[in-house]
Amino acid sequence: MKLTTYRYAGPPSCASLRVGKNGEPLEVLLHPGQPVSMPADHEYTRVLLALKHLQPLDPNPLPAGLSAKPTQAPSITAIKE
Repeated sequence: MKLTTYRYAGPPSCASLRVGKNGEPLEVLLHPGQPVSMPADHEYTRVLLALKHLQPLDPNPLPAGLSAKPTQAPSITAIKE
């Protein structure tokens, strides 16, 4: 079972999800503003995404204080005299 990390933005809640081939229980605690790991292909995850209660988190976040590098070089404007 592969889990994806999201930031939860709904009301405080919890859920017991049946996952895997054997329907093993996965207890999920949902706290507003906190990260939560859930299976991306589970029906409950899809419902929370549709309700906009989950936002996917970047799997490779930048360290604090660093910003993303631009993907293009800045354009150079010709100076007219």
